[in-house]
Amino acid sequence: MAALKACRLAAQTAAEAPTTTTSLRHLRIASSAATHSYPAYADVERLQGRLQRALLSWKAAAAAAAMATPSAAAENTTPSRSSQLPAPPAPSLISFTPQPTYTLGRRQTAPVDDTERARLTAPLTVFSSSSPSSRAETASFTPAVVNAPRGGLATYHGPGQVVFWPVIDLHSPLHRNFSVRDYACLLEKTTIAALATFTAGRLRGFTTENPGVWVRHGETAADGVDGAPAADNERDERKISALGVHLRRHVTGLGVAVNFGMPVSGPEAMNPWARIVACGIGDKRVTSIAAETGAATAGLDVTIGQEADSAAAELADVWAAEFATRLGLPTAAAAGSTEEIRLGAMGASLPAVTLERVIPEDVD
Repeated sequence: MAALKACRLAAQTAAEAPTTTTSLRHLRIASSAATHSYPAYADVERLQGRLQRALLSWKAAAAAAAMATPSAAAENTTPSRSSQLPAPPAPSLISFTPQPTYTLGRRQTAPVDDTERARLTAPLTVFSSSSPSSRAETASFTPAVVNAPRGGLATYHGPGQVVFWPVIDLHSPLHRNFSVRDYACLLEKTTIAALATFTAGRLRGFTTENPGVWVRHGETAADGVDGAPAADNERDERKISALGVHLRRHVTGLGVAVNFGMPVSGPEAMNPWARIVACGIGDKRVTSIAAETGAATAGLDVTIGQEADSAAAELADVWAAEFATRLGLPTAAAAGSTEEIRLGAMGASLPAVTLERVIPEDVD
């Protein structure tokens, strides 16, 4: 069995945690399980790229202003607002459920051959509810296969999952600062806390030497604390959330994906995980919130009390609130800064909007 670890964030003093009224900007990308309408992974990448460029441009301007201000350059500090430097962009979080997509990490050094690509892109049946049933409506998708600038091997993103991509500057003056290692831990601890809150303590996540968040079937939040593994290591470890990040000048990209209500067993025609060895870990199973909490066929059960679409939105808001708190920011819900936006060709019921309306491209 792999050695287990508890993710620990380095302590931060009160002096190191900025006092700010800035709130986390939560961009919740609209989708609909009922109509099988989901944004394309590539469209969300474009939005993420625009947010990243805004932060990178501000950092470049701040560095230039610091060099032009001898006292700031000598002290290696950000120049004051009186230097006419615009305020830094607010930290952002994108949450979304994409069309079926397989992503290949940087460890995927061998190219995908024609046979493997045909297997990955074979038609995939997607259900309108959290688990297959005679009452669930279906749709057929051809999964996309894309390269991702993260570590690791192949993984899957698609319906029945909620993906979280924070776009923040790890060294921002607006919120707590993090090392790269602490940032990965931040994502894992945020996910662990969000799972416990969202399921009312019915799921207890923990971390291992492998990235991401794991659960054991039948184990609840009362069985352990602070993301540490429980004493009983014999129970089945299952991965419920994948983690993969990319950094450029301490500006973050990608993030975590929480398996919400997708098939995690069964044939390749409907179970996307059957086509790959998820993240290259062949001896571990993948699971979902629905599988671990005993979901009803029409959505999550009455304990959670929401249909699939509204429950996924609720999970996104819970995760965003937890992340904002751990950044030392007001929660997005309290600040009224959650925005639902629609991207790409998502059907008549979900018309597209341009990225220009989300963030102006005036930073290049």
